[in-house]
Amino acid sequence: MYYDNHQISNTFYTIPTQYKQVFEAINLDKPFFIFHDEVLGKIVLKKASTEIKQLLPIAIPAVLSQLAQMAAGVIDTLMAGNYNNDALAAIAIGTSLLHPVLVSFMGLFLAFNPIISHLKGANNETKIGANFRLGLVLALIFSPFAVLLLINAEIVFQHLGVTPNVAQLANDYLQAIVWGIPALLGFLALRFCNEGLFSNAAVMSATIISIPFNILFNYWFMYGGLGLPEMGVVGLGYSTALVWTIMFFSLLVYSGVTKKYAGLHIFTEKFLPSWKEIKEIFKLGIPMAITLGFEVTMFAAVSLMIARYPTHMMGGHQIAVNIISLAFMIPLGISQAITARVGYFSGKKDPESSQVAGYTGIALCVSLSAFSALIMLLIPVFLVSFYTHDQQVITVAVGMLFLAAIFQFSDSLQVSSVGALRGIKDTKIPMLLTAISYWLVGFPTGYYCAEKMGYGAYGYWVGLIAGLSCAAVLLLYRWNKLSNQHKQKSISA
Repeated sequence: MYYDNHQISNTFYTIPTQYKQVFEAINLDKPFFIFHDEVLGKIVLKKASTEIKQLLPIAIPAVLSQLAQMAAGVIDTLMAGNYNNDALAAIAIGTSLLHPVLVSFMGLFLAFNPIISHLKGANNETKIGANFRLGLVLALIFSPFAVLLLINAEIVFQHLGVTPNVAQLANDYLQAIVWGIPALLGFLALRFCNEGLFSNAAVMSATIISIPFNILFNYWFMYGGLGLPEMGVVGLGYSTALVWTIMFFSLLVYSGVTKKYAGLHIFTEKFLPSWKEIKEIFKLGIPMAITLGFEVTMFAAVSLMIARYPTHMMGGHQIAVNIISLAFMIPLGISQAITARVGYFSGKKDPESSQVAGYTGIALCVSLSAFSALIMLLIPVFLVSFYTHDQQVITVAVGMLFLAAIFQFSDSLQVSSVGALRGIKDTKIPMLLTAISYWLVGFPTGYYCAEKMGYGAYGYWVGLIAGLSCAAVLLLYRWNKLSNQHKQKSISA
């Protein structure tokens, strides 16, 4: 052994052999005994520092990609609002059906991130290329199902009692946007495959490049010109479909021509993964889709309940939701980078580094959430004033942002923890934990506070605090338990 293993006072700690490389890296390369806390402190700081340097280059592009995608939605909403109120209402109603459908399919394709990162860690280039091809094939297979759901939106609108004129516009908007569904699903498949290989910058570039095209096509198709008739809100649908197509081909070209993927033979080979490997996609992806759905539907249910309150309450709620959604893009992007890093080390059979990657990412998310919370507490009126000058709406939104500041920590903690768990391919239990947190704790608490205790719309936001906090505690406990188990198995082996 490299270090002497003498038996001395319990006050001291004998250096374990497995830490030899770590000690050498921090210039502790001579046999000696040091205090336990000092050893662990130097190990943690050294590894965390190294991991941060590896995480940030893929986390920052992931965050910018999320912000760019949200910016596209904001642009559509602003331009529809400037066109007329019916167009704005149609966009709001149309996207309320579009987003749950897209989130469901996004969850399925999200499975490619940990699978690809595991294969990267195991240096299995042949299977990486096969999974790229599988993603594109699944995009083609799923597209008709997504289109079928959206082209029948009129049935849903009638059932909800949407105003006929607005319902028709929303239906026409969705009829136009479905032309881009195959491209969007193809983009999602390529996006998560690339993120599994740490190529987040390519995804960011494809997303940011689309923004000026989005603005240009929106204006052109809405108002007409150069041979096109004025199409109004329907033009926004066609514009979005075209932008999705540009995003898809941008990432497709990158995946095909970048030199670092030359050994993957993504488009020069034809075989796909085995049926067993294909089933793993669904085994991981379906729980991910359901998990995303639980959170999305909880927020949607809260919005529907608050819609029964006076208009200024609903307006304040919508503004507050928009602001926290923007803030959430930061931990969401980092969580996708955490999945890739944890998955990479899991593929390398290095559970200790996998655990460090997970905890480092979680700590980064929670640290940044403090900044978001501080902004919401210090300048809420300034933030809300970008959306409205109605004093009643401002008062409501500011009160909700105070509550939102409280759950910034738990929201960051839960999304980063679930990102780490995805990296070790743990998705079923997190699905159940989120179901318990959001629908057995969060929503019932909100309903009780709002309807029984008389807190009104604010009561539902108390429910959000309860649900997200419960999810944060349960998911972090799950990650701590599994990561320690994997590390102990590695030491025993």
